[in-house]
Amino acid sequence: MSLRLHHVFAFVPSNPPLPAGLVESFRRTHPGQGTANVCFVFGDTYLELLWETDRAEITAPVLARTRLAERAHWRETDACPFGMCLMPDTAAEVLPFRTWDYAPPFLPPGMSIPVATLSDDAGQPFIFLPPVIGKPEPHQQPGLGTIIGVHLDRPGHVPPSADLRTLAALGLLTLGTGPEWRMVLKIAREGGGPPRRLSLPDGLWLD
Repeated sequence: MSLRLHHVFAFVPSNPPLPAGLVESFRRTHPGQGTANVCFVFGDTYLELLWETDRAEITAPVLARTRLAERAHWRETDACPFGMCLMPDTAAEVLPFRTWDYAPPFLPPGMSIPVATLSDDAGQPFIFLPPVIGKPEPHQQPGLGTIIGVHLDRPGHVPPSADLRTLAALGLLTLGTGPEWRMVLKIAREGGGPPRRLSLPDGLWLD
């Protein structure tokens, strides 16, 4: 089994300020899902800052299982605001978790996103696969390489699911506890040296 990080997302307030020193790679709206984003590509991985744009769309029955409505308002709902998209080497890869097919309105007919059933629980991160196996268009952030590590802190009263512990055992992320949800990305520097660490959802550099 071979999985690697494709991208991560964090729900943030609408039109957030860009993290210092990063250059926007692209942004999109998601008609019918009620969200929009701004993305920052690091080599062949990327960070997606995601926010709600339409409450009626994000709370529509077709989206209910995603729990995106709760995730968008995580401070009020205690939901997890983070997602991780993992990419297998091939479409035939045997995954370490069960999935269901999410067909959001913004995708072409017949295309869907495999979502881990662990994400049915809004208190767990949204784990999913890209609708098409492939890497994002390569792009470099100034002075930085790719994302080389993901750390997830969860509130102490939220236990990690068995599937999430499996992903941690595979080295796809590390787990900890804290006063509230936080994700820290470890990002390589161009030319070597200690990696930088970016805290989410606040978008602040820790070093």
